[in-house]
Amino acid sequence: MGQKLTKILLLLIIFSLWSESLELSFVVSSLALLISFRAKLSRGIFSIVLLMILLILIGLVGLTTLQSGAYGFVKDLVYFLRPLTVLLATYFCVRKLDRKVDFFNLIVLSGFALALLHLVHIGSQIIFIKPSLDVFRGLFGRLNHVEMIALFFIICVKELPIKKTRFKVLYQFLVLCLAVSFTVYFSRTMFMVIILMVLAYFGYLKLNARGALALGILLILSGSFVLFLANYDPTKERDPGITTRFLEKMKNSYTEAFEPIDFDPYKQDRRELWPRWRAYEANLVITEVDKERKWFLGKGFGSTVDVGFDIRLDGEEIRNLPTVHNGMTYVYMKTGLIGILVYFIIIGSLYRYYYKEEDHAKPVKYNHMLAAVAFYMFAASMVVTGIFKPYEMVTFLTGGIFALKQFDT
Repeated sequence: MGQKLTKILLLLIIFSLWSESLELSFVVSSLALLISFRAKLSRGIFSIVLLMILLILIGLVGLTTLQSGAYGFVKDLVYFLRPLTVLLATYFCVRKLDRKVDFFNLIVLSGFALALLHLVHIGSQIIFIKPSLDVFRGLFGRLNHVEMIALFFIICVKELPIKKTRFKVLYQFLVLCLAVSFTVYFSRTMFMVIILMVLAYFGYLKLNARGALALGILLILSGSFVLFLANYDPTKERDPGITTRFLEKMKNSYTEAFEPIDFDPYKQDRRELWPRWRAYEANLVITEVDKERKWFLGKGFGSTVDVGFDIRLDGEEIRNLPTVHNGMTYVYMKTGLIGILVYFIIIGSLYRYYYKEEDHAKPVKYNHMLAAVAFYMFAASMVVTGIFKPYEMVTFLTGGIFALKQFDT
């Protein structure tokens, strides 16, 4: 397979993930896997593949009930298969690169392109909209994990090839555009993930003296910010702008995700429910699984959770949700406690590379990068659907890093 085709396939995977389309990223990654497949896997990625296959096998118990029909079953199967196809397609494609560091360049250049597109879009429309956070994010985008990973590489990889460009001023301008674009998505998840990944890469989340010192400093800074938010009341603002609304969302993060509300589904006024929606649906999953006594294997593929009333999702009114925001409760609903255990083993398997010997002659700390991915996976799974979210870059990064770790030249 030629170098141009390999790079095109990797770019197609990147932009299919950016598109946030489950179907597109599944088709593209499956095609890339079919084209680039080889029968040999490294030991490290082989264990991750086995664990992901085990998750899929557990979810197949849904064949016995088909709660939401054949379509719902197949859709859930694709949800669980897609991270595996992305992982393997990326791994095999990166193995075929003559210059392995081109993997970093492809992501960074993609991040630059998407950042410029984002800023141009904002610049062409900003004067026509009211300065509201929800309107701003709804019109210009709520997240971009390609940009987030590009920024992570720029911060962490000292020997990033593109840093050696002759066009230093252009490079610095593009980095500035990327940083601004990343910031104005106003995504709490992206801010949290990139901070954890950078700290992990530089060794500050390791269980040692350095990690303890970093944790202490982080707790002090976090505590100070939490104290500020606790005493900050955005309702006192006469005309709250985008930044004020973002701070309000930061203030309500814990309540929104982890404090369920005892809500009467027959109430017509549901405004008090929406700020705690993620916690509400997660609590419903736990309650339903407990009621059906499906603690160990979950409800399987095709299962849903009854929210008690009709809501509008993707343009249609539905009552039974096939997915939920919290990744841990999503895995619990589909695969039960055993699935949760397998999911945590995947995270732990990536984190344990922190403690493996690394060749210091190599310019990139691949083991630390895998640990950073573990924190990415964990943090994303607490607030969104983890590796199953169509835009997540976790398995893409995992496949690429394992390939680089084994075959870096």
